[in-house]
Amino acid sequence: MANTEKTYAEMRDLLLGKAAQDADFRGRLLSDPKAAVAEALSVTLPESLTIAVHEESATSAHLVLPPRAALSDEDLQAIAAGDPAEYGEIHWHAGVY
Repeated sequence: MANTEKTYAEMRDLLLGKAAQDADFRGRLLSDPKAAVAEALSVTLPESLTIAVHEESATSAHLVLPPRAALSDEDLQAIAAGDPAEYGEIHWHAGVY
């Protein structure tokens, strides 16, 4: 299955799994998340897309709210294909769960 055919949940799970097993990748996710995500998913991300990665700890927790209007898999694929204009800024959040 090509990466453009993966759902958001599948892409997230792939990234979290890779980060759990590869300390170098985890470090790149934290220092340059957009480049790390693009490389791991073998995609070119649009310049307007923002990706933020946060690491949870014993003293830090992150709650991520979904968009006010839920995005369909088709919407997410359009964003991944380089057309995020109508959706605005998207933040990916990865942590220890």
